[in-house]
Amino acid sequence: MGQPLVDLASLDLSRNVISEEELRSNLPHRGFFQLLDGICHYDPERRLAVGYKDWPADAWWAAGHIFGKPVMPGVLMIEGAAQVASFLIKKTSTWEIDRFVGLAGLNDVRIRGQVIPPARVYFVSGDVQLSGRRLARMPAQVFCNGQMTMEMELLGVML
Repeated sequence: MGQPLVDLASLDLSRNVISEEELRSNLPHRGFFQLLDGICHYDPERRLAVGYKDWPADAWWAAGHIFGKPVMPGVLMIEGAAQVASFLIKKTSTWEIDRFVGLAGLNDVRIRGQVIPPARVYFVSGDVQLSGRRLARMPAQVFCNGQMTMEMELLGVML
């Protein structure tokens, strides 16, 4: 790991390529845990997706993490990456769209930077590898201000 899955600067990330309705039909997360505002790149041939979240200066977590110097919690970076990976699994596999893809594990997690609001955060996932009928593994990365802030391998399970 260490290399970006995709060069974000080479992509048009200015618009959503998946409708809000389709995104929400694939992801059940709502309220505070709706960590994708949209999917701005989807390549079914490469099995790659890029989603994003715009965090305002007063993001719900900013006042308490960390007081006086807000830093996006790593667990929220993981959750955002898991959500784009779940979307990708449902779009590129034969798993049922109405089943929930739960986080089964993490491998090789590295925090490489900070997200300080206000910020647009990009979540990238690709190369989904299915193992049997219920387990998936895929790399995922998080970017802010052109820099990779986190990378990991996600394990997902169909529940």
